[in-house]
Amino acid sequence: MKKIFTFLLFLISLSSVANDARWQEGEIVFQISKSSQSKYIQLATGSIYSHCGIVVKKNKQYYVLEASNIVKLTPINQWIDRGRFKYCKSYKVFDKPVHINYSKYLGQKYDKQFKFNNNKMYCSELVYLIYKEQFGIELCKPKKIKSYHLFGLSKIIKRRGINLNQLVVAPSDIINSKYLH
Repeated sequence: MKKIFTFLLFLISLSSVANDARWQEGEIVFQISKSSQSKYIQLATGSIYSHCGIVVKKNKQYYVLEASNIVKLTPINQWIDRGRFKYCKSYKVFDKPVHINYSKYLGQKYDKQFKFNNNKMYCSELVYLIYKEQFGIELCKPKKIKSYHLFGLSKIIKRRGINLNQLVVAPSDIINSKYLH
């Protein structure tokens, strides 16, 4: 089964976004993270994607604005190379580039509790908030954590102090947004 999954991802990667593709500021990019929590996010959400960010342009170069250890800008090719299978999927909300105001987010710590409004940020929260605050677009409706598939995750949830009734947005929620194309 694992070999089939790996082969399917390889086939998908053949059609993935190339490193020299023409990027557009505001694109939302998704990948399969190599982080230790990636498999739990995949299990809980039923999606292969466990990490996301937004393409931004700075000094004529493209970066991914992401929340990993902190909110930071990562050169886009480096971001792609860091993902599992060096695979990335991108979607646009707008047909033309938009300017992303990101400076207020830079340096915020990563939010392991996945909470809104605590001066910490997780990847899909960052994407969600930028589109909501800057463009008035709610990419998806936040859902209660208990609405995801949490079997086998109770120890992690308890250790991190996560409330099952708190609202979150996952990369899978954003990738299924009616606004993405």
